[in-house]
Amino acid sequence: MVMNRTALLLVLGTMFAVFPAPVQGQAEEAWGSQFQEANAAYEAGEFEEALAQYESLLQETRHFSSEFNAGNAAFKLGELGTARLHYERAKIMDPSSEELQANLALVESKIVDRITGIPSLGLKDWLVSWVGPGKLRGWLIWGLVWWSMAWGLWMYRWRRARPDSKSTLAFLGGACLALGVLGLVASSASLERMKSPERLVVMEDRIDVLSTPSSTGTVLFQLHEGAAARVLSQTNGWKEIQLDNGNVGWVSEAFTVDV
Repeated sequence: MVMNRTALLLVLGTMFAVFPAPVQGQAEEAWGSQFQEANAAYEAGEFEEALAQYESLLQETRHFSSEFNAGNAAFKLGELGTARLHYERAKIMDPSSEELQANLALVESKIVDRITGIPSLGLKDWLVSWVGPGKLRGWLIWGLVWWSMAWGLWMYRWRRARPDSKSTLAFLGGACLALGVLGLVASSASLERMKSPERLVVMEDRIDVLSTPSSTGTVLFQLHEGAAARVLSQTNGWKEIQLDNGNVGWVSEAFTVDV
């Protein structure tokens, strides 16, 4: 019998949620002993201590491993909202991670709300994955390298190139400049995604979703801890949200946390 994709993700999630993400060399160098202590606390079953350590690290710098591990620790504590929040933040950095997809599916299976998303071709998610906050440094380096190459080619063309090679060097310089501009645009998009939350997670047991940004608005439906939604706009402590199934309404920002 063929297992469908959702069932497979749930099985994988049950397996992966037991362990923290593998410790990476970069993580060891960046955070040293605290990251190791957090992992040790997790493996010892001290999930509250592990979560506190991971979140302390995340206040200094955001990294996939700490976000992923924090989600695991929160899930072990039964804190679905916190687990979903950290997994969603990790997803921004590496949406292709199979372990993360499995754990997200596991959390979603425990949430009261069953929100079926509108089918898509996945092209948007693939494009967005290239400009996540974790890609900012890489795009900056990309842009600087290609811009430097363009400058070098044009300087060589101006000072030393033979007449018959100037057109070729001009073309290559223009191509490098275009690639440098691509890096600049992608860096700007990555920075914007870091500053502007696109999604939020419900942290309370149950909240009302209203028709207007006011407590006197009509209750359209309710959401429960761990539910996630896209942020459309915000005003005076209220956020307009859209669920994956297309439903729209307003929630108080006091009951949610931005991804």
